[in-house]
Amino acid sequence: MSSESSVDRPPAEAGRPSAVEPTVKLERRVSPFFGFIFYGFLFAVAWVWLQAGAIDVRALWTPRNLALELAVGIGAGVLLAGATPWFVRAVPVCRELEREFGWILGEQRAWECLYLAILSGVAEEFFFRGALHQAVGPWLGLVVFAALHWPVNGQFAAWPFTALVAGVVLTAERMWTGTLVAPVATHIIVNAVNLLRISRKYRVWKE
Repeated sequence: MSSESSVDRPPAEAGRPSAVEPTVKLERRVSPFFGFIFYGFLFAVAWVWLQAGAIDVRALWTPRNLALELAVGIGAGVLLAGATPWFVRAVPVCRELEREFGWILGEQRAWECLYLAILSGVAEEFFFRGALHQAVGPWLGLVVFAALHWPVNGQFAAWPFTALVAGVVLTAERMWTGTLVAPVATHIIVNAVNLLRISRKYRVWKE
């Protein structure tokens, strides 16, 4: 085993170099602490927003039929997650999007993928299908959800559209069931499956 550290490796071997220090290998993962802070903040904003509007937060999390809502959420999650690889193969911009996420998440550990999926699923649904849905209505909330996935570079061009497709399903679940149980289950499954799949596929990065 070579004693050469990652700092001493040339940029070509290290993958994408740091813009500040080209010989430093960038960490290709989202830290659990950052995930907790980011999604914790989003959850807190949703909670305060709903409280300010005198909305019963407990009602959003109390299913009328737990078995049915979980079945709907899990079924939709499996269908969306199962369709993702097909879109990646068939649509070039989706391949670019996955590849960009592959760079960001390639070194993510399995437990971190599940942890981030749960955090993101709960916090984003509480904010978008909870607080925002109550404040501006389902369809404007859906547009905002897609718009906030605006691409930061060309490789993310497909992101607003994939968010819009998923958002239609999540919003329909929220409107049909009246609670967040189904959309949260769907969101967690889609994120968990795709995070695990992408992190394994791009564990070794090749330009």
